[in-house]
Amino acid sequence: MGVVSAIYARKQIEHAVALPNKAPLYEMVGLTPETAQDPEVMVPIGAYLDLMEAVAASEWPDVQFHMKTSASMRCDEFGLFGLAFKTAPTIQQGLQRVCQYVRLHNQVSEFTAEQQGDRYMWAMKGPDPVRLGLALSHEAALATTLTLCREATGLELYPQHVQFRHARDGLIGPVVEHFGLTPEFGAESDAMFFCVDQVAQPSVVGDSAIWAYMTQQLDLAMKEVVAQEQPLEAQVISEVAKLLSGGVPQLSEVSARMGVGERTLQRRLSERGKTFQALVDEARQKLAHQLVSGSPYSLVEIAFLTGFSEQSAFSRAFKRWSGQSPRAFRKAAQGEVLGLPQT
Repeated sequence: MGVVSAIYARKQIEHAVALPNKAPLYEMVGLTPETAQDPEVMVPIGAYLDLMEAVAASEWPDVQFHMKTSASMRCDEFGLFGLAFKTAPTIQQGLQRVCQYVRLHNQVSEFTAEQQGDRYMWAMKGPDPVRLGLALSHEAALATTLTLCREATGLELYPQHVQFRHARDGLIGPVVEHFGLTPEFGAESDAMFFCVDQVAQPSVVGDSAIWAYMTQQLDLAMKEVVAQEQPLEAQVISEVAKLLSGGVPQLSEVSARMGVGERTLQRRLSERGKTFQALVDEARQKLAHQLVSGSPYSLVEIAFLTGFSEQSAFSRAFKRWSGQSPRAFRKAAQGEVLGLPQT
């Protein structure tokens, strides 16, 4: 499951001026005002996109909150990652570090930075912008990068060109104001272009020794992130399990929650020799075993929670999975907990 740092959700909520009651917004992303302060706390991308769209709906068509959020970002708020960017000797070196360590706070998108002739390109590779939340998120990602570059150099930097893959409805005045130009929409990629001299600007507090130390610490943090990441199959199973009480979910529902295009998810599963339907079946099986053995729910309720419309269909599937009826499986599991002899 793709996740982003709680810092993004917290800042979007803070700038949701048309929604003065913040409690439902924090609940939407599974945070409290306290947990949202920690940049190492992660928010599922599906919940984050729901938040973006809820705030956008409150402002439509003049959506401003995501640009206000981007303009308010500061390097220090990103913890170790932000300090490493701020102390890089030049903006170019800071951007290169972002590409390498972005997964510490954004496990949904990737970034690339490269010189193309007399221009320097900063590009984002993220999920296909199939929903408004993703489009706004992509705009905010580039806008935030620009804000951090401005802070690091102490200069009012403006890119030469900005482009996005998505088409854009609604007013774009705040976007134009932040970037200092009108972005190109419907482009082939999400990217900003600077002149080479701009990214060669020294950072105000750039320090090679501190930067090298920060890089070592980032390497250690990255190892922890990689070790904790779930395989794609486990991510799909987890998302399916969350949706089963509303019936067996479609691939499109799960891919939207994961912030991945439907075709992309299908292709990635195929590359691993998996099918979506097989993972749905596995999710139902795992959830059924958990609920039958360790919950007080009745078998009728468990059938509903695992996406079955009838208990009889659930019982047949459960026997196929485990070789036992749900009732026999529950009795055996309860006996093991109590330490009773099995007959």
